[in-house]
Amino acid sequence: MRGAASIAGIAPHTTLALVAAAVMVCPNGAWAGSLAAGGTGATETRYLTFQLMTGLPGYAGPPPMPGRFSLSKAQVADFVRSVVKAIGTTGNARHQLGFAVGPLCFDMSDVETRQFIRDAFSVAREADVAVGFHIDDSMSWGHRKDLLANPDNLETADWRQLSNTGRRADWGPTPTRFPPQMCFNSPEVVAAVRKRAAVIGAEIAKELKGLSAAGKAHLFAGVIAGWETGIGRDFETGRTLGYRALRHQGFSAGEPPKDADMERVRVVKEFMELWGRSLTVAGVPRQRVFCHVAFTDQGLRAADAKSSRAERVQFALPEVAFSPAYRPGFSTYPEGATFRDIHAILARQGSPGWISAEGTNVSPTGMPGEPTMETYLGRMFNHGAVWVNLFSWGMGGEAMRDNFFRKATEGPEALAAYARFLRGAPLAEAAGGFTVQGFQGKVRRIQRELSDWAGRSGRQEQLRATALSQRLEQLIKERQWQEADMVADQILGLIAR
Repeated sequence: MRGAASIAGIAPHTTLALVAAAVMVCPNGAWAGSLAAGGTGATETRYLTFQLMTGLPGYAGPPPMPGRFSLSKAQVADFVRSVVKAIGTTGNARHQLGFAVGPLCFDMSDVETRQFIRDAFSVAREADVAVGFHIDDSMSWGHRKDLLANPDNLETADWRQLSNTGRRADWGPTPTRFPPQMCFNSPEVVAAVRKRAAVIGAEIAKELKGLSAAGKAHLFAGVIAGWETGIGRDFETGRTLGYRALRHQGFSAGEPPKDADMERVRVVKEFMELWGRSLTVAGVPRQRVFCHVAFTDQGLRAADAKSSRAERVQFALPEVAFSPAYRPGFSTYPEGATFRDIHAILARQGSPGWISAEGTNVSPTGMPGEPTMETYLGRMFNHGAVWVNLFSWGMGGEAMRDNFFRKATEGPEALAAYARFLRGAPLAEAAGGFTVQGFQGKVRRIQRELSDWAGRSGRQEQLRATALSQRLEQLIKERQWQEADMVADQILGLIAR
C-alpha cells in the first residue's frame, strides 16, 4: 500500500501535549513436494522476496519506460542483481531468495502484461532466484475509460447513488488520490476481473510449465491477488463507500440491510474469491494464490469514534483472508499488536500457511519495529509464514537512500538476517527492547501526571522537567525513538519521587 507519500514519513507534532497524537495507534503441486491445499508442509519452500514496484501514480518505484506501465527486463534484472549482491546468497529449494513485481494493474494492456510476466520469469531463471507477482486488483484503473464511463461500476456513499470522486488512500502525511473506488460486484467489473485474471494466470501457467520441466518449479513464489483489498472512502468527502455494491445485493433505502457493514464485508470477500478462483481456472496452482488485506493498527488510520471496526479496515475484516479460493496474506508493519493480532486470527482458523504480502521492520510513523530484522522475520517464519515480501528496497534511488524505510530494509543487521534465513539457520526472536505500545503508555502517563506533579514540586525540579520535556519533543520530531524512550523514563522517574 505504501506509495511515494508514505515513504516521506509522518510529520511529528511540536508540543508535548500532541506527542500522543504523533505516535498514536488507532484504538480499537509441481514444486517442493506435497502440500495440502491451504496448509503448510514440511517440504514447502519458504520465500523471502523483495517488492520491485513500478512507479505508477501513487506507487513509489522506478519509473516505467515512456508509454508503458511496466518495467523493462533490464530494470528488473538491475534490481535483482542489487539484492543478490547485497545479501550474498540466493538460498536453495527450501529457503529461497526472490523478488515480486507489481502492481500488475488494469491499466496495463494484455500485451504489456504478458511481456512483463515473461521478462520476470526470464530474470528469475537467469539469476536463480524466485519470482512472485503482486496484483493491484482495483486501484490503478484510470485508463480503463470503458469501465469508468459506466456509473454502475463506481461506488457511492449513500442511497442517492452519486459516484465517488476518487479513492482515498491514507498512505502518508497527505492522502493519495486514486481513480474512483470500483464497485466490486457490478456485472462489468466482474467480467473485467475474469478477463484480467485469465491473461495473468495463463501466462504464469505457461512459464511455470517451463520451470517445472527444468526442475526449477520452486522458483515460482506465487501470486498475491490484491493490494490491501477493501472498499475505501471518497477522496473529497472522506465518506465511507459501498452503497452501489449494496444495491447490487438487492438492498435499497426502503429495504436496507440489517447489517450494512457485514454485507460490505461479504462483498469484499466475494471479490477476493473472484480473483482467486479466476487465477486458478487460468492455470495458477491454487496453493500459490494468496490474498492481501490490512486489518491491524499500523499507524495510518485516524481515530474516529464514529467509525465501526469494519469501516476502519475498509470492510476487510481478518476473516475474509480465509477461503478455499486463496491462502491468507497480510500487511505486517510491526506497530502495536500487529503480530499478536495476526497470530491470534491464524490460530482461530487452524494455523494455515500464510504470507506477509507487504511490510518491513519499521512502523509507518517512523518508529522502529521489532528489536532486530531477525526478530521481525522470526515473528513470521517461526509462526507458519511461507512467504515474506519486503517493501522499500531501493525505493527512490540515491535521493532517498537515508529514508527510514530504506534503512530498515537495507541495513547491515537486516542483510545478516536475510542471509541467516537463506542458510536455513534458526531465527531468534528477541524479547524486550523498545516497543510502540510501551512508549505510548509512557507518554500518556506523562500527560496525565506531569501537571499535577509540577504543582507540588520545587522550582529546580520544575526546570528539570521542562528541559526533559523539550528534549523529548525534539527527539520525537527527529524520530529518535530509542533516546526518546529513555528521556520519557527520566521524566517518569521525576514524577515518581
